[in-house]
Amino acid sequence: MSLLRLAFWLALLVLLLPTDAQQQARFGHFANGAYQRAATFCDRNPGTCDAASGLWASFVRKAEFGLRLVGDLIGAGNGRPDRAGLPPGPPPGRRYGRPPPRGVPPDLYRRPAWRGGPMRPPREGYY
Repeated sequence: MSLLRLAFWLALLVLLLPTDAQQQARFGHFANGAYQRAATFCDRNPGTCDAASGLWASFVRKAEFGLRLVGDLIGAGNGRPDRAGLPPGPPPGRRYGRPPPRGVPPDLYRRPAWRGGPMRPPREGYY
């Protein structure tokens, strides 16, 4: 499906290109000028590029920290997440951090009541 979309947009782009030689020359000159202006943007605006590079470096540092944090939380680090500075979790005896209601065995409290039945084969002629 994505190849069809790509083909559609490329065909539309080709249809929009000029056919006259004079228009093609003007379009080529315009495209070359646009490329030159984009390539020399930092030469003409050094303050903007310096500020953008500082923001980009800050973004990269934050992204690395976030990825490291997610990796530690899912245990991709050294087997266990680093819990330094994090609040302690529930006590080891309580799975959900609270005791089961009165009269309910702990095993039933921790297990879901229903998981669905076994899968049945489809009826003949259904598809």
